Amino acid sequence: MKKARGDLTQGSLLRHLLRLAGPIIFSYILQDAFNIIDMIFVGRLGPGAIAAVGVSGNLLRLIGVFSLGISTGAGIMVAQYLGARNLAQAEHIAMQAILLAIFFSIGVTLIGYRLAEQGLRAVRMVDPEVLRLGTTYMHIVLVGISTMFLSMTLGSIFRAGGDAVTPMVVLVFSTLINIALDPLLIFGLWGFPKLGVAGSAYATLIGRGAGVIVLLYLCWRGRAPVSLRRARFQVDLAEMVDILRLGIFSSMQGFWRHLSRLGFLWVIGPYGKTVVAAYTICMRLRILVMNPGFGIANSVAPLVGQNLGANQIERAEKSASVANILGAAIMAVIGAVFLIFPQTFIRIFSPDANVIEIGAVYLRFLSPTFGFIAFSLVLGKALNGAGDTLSPMLITLVSQLVIGLGLVILLSYFIGLNGVWLGIAVSNIVQGVAMWVWYHTGRWKRIKVVKRKARVV
Repeated sequence: MKKARGDLTQGSLLRHLLRLAGPIIFSYILQDAFNIIDMIFVGRLGPGAIAAVGVSGNLLRLIGVFSLGISTGAGIMVAQYLGARNLAQAEHIAMQAILLAIFFSIGVTLIGYRLAEQGLRAVRMVDPEVLRLGTTYMHIVLVGISTMFLSMTLGSIFRAGGDAVTPMVVLVFSTLINIALDPLLIFGLWGFPKLGVAGSAYATLIGRGAGVIVLLYLCWRGRAPVSLRRARFQVDLAEMVDILRLGIFSSMQGFWRHLSRLGFLWVIGPYGKTVVAAYTICMRLRILVMNPGFGIANSVAPLVGQNLGANQIERAEKSASVANILGAAIMAVIGAVFLIFPQTFIRIFSPDANVIEIGAVYLRFLSPTFGFIAFSLVLGKALNGAGDTLSPMLITLVSQLVIGLGLVILLSYFIGLNGVWLGIAVSNIVQGVAMWVWYHTGRWKRIKVVKRKARVV
């Protein structure tokens, strides 16, 4: 007797998950490979340049959470409408998400450009070199912030339709452009202007912009899960509100996470740019370890969404469980390598002995928590795919901003810099455990997102 569609084994789900997750993981690794190369180039300009790009990057990621909200909301709705066999509505949602990304990016540019230097001062970056370089870097990226919004939204739309390969290939293309331009614009090779930190920002925008153009072309030509040619180029406020309603809590989840990172920098800042540089390098390494978790998490979200849209609740639950085990296992193993050889990895970015020593201590606190970070990433995205974006946001708020930042401030007062590292580690553990507990309540299974009788577009 043939098995029902919803009665698939864990082995078959694992194979399906790996087919989706593989390209996404590769995409994240590729993107992080660029970030690592970028930081290596910038690192040759000195600790001040590392600190400037690191702090500016944290501020820009805080701004970029708006794009996370749009892409998450769009991904949930497109996946569930495709699962419910409503292609026209999925295409309409995709168009509204793209328009939202454009509108929000314009607003971010207009507001953020004026507040760039104040943002750096707000996290107690008072070193003149860091202020000057960081402000320049932020101004350049903010002018082209629409490329970030559109690339995230378009990538989410492709993955919602089960196509993780195309965004990966496009990312390869844009990253290669980025990597090629980095040394040319930073150091002024082959007749290019020597722009230093500003060159890194320009390279990022050019590479990302090229990728956005390719993705938009594919959507227009019908070579994507949805076609923009069939969708009306007009504003539908009701659907935009629906996208934001689903995505706002995911956006706020990212906002609290990045706000806590800025809070950590506010505590670390007075220790000097050497400590800030070490923290920045370790955060890049942390993201490197998280890439498999990000890839698996972003593949399980559309799986859960499509299966719930098709009323395959058991299959959705199995997908999330298999993904969680896989993500935690991979990240724990990589974390163990970082725990054993911390100096080796930090030395790649900076030859400064003080930076290496400080960063190695932080990595030893951070590495044992990577398995818990995987719980937070994978189960959080599974909940998002089901339409539960509020709970992961609240868990992130409490664990990172309340508990994490509170512990960092308190422990740094009593035991100094090691208190900062300990507080961050504890917050990661708390968030992972809390996400696991909430997921296993099963309340996400009863959330309804898809309108079976959707508006006519």
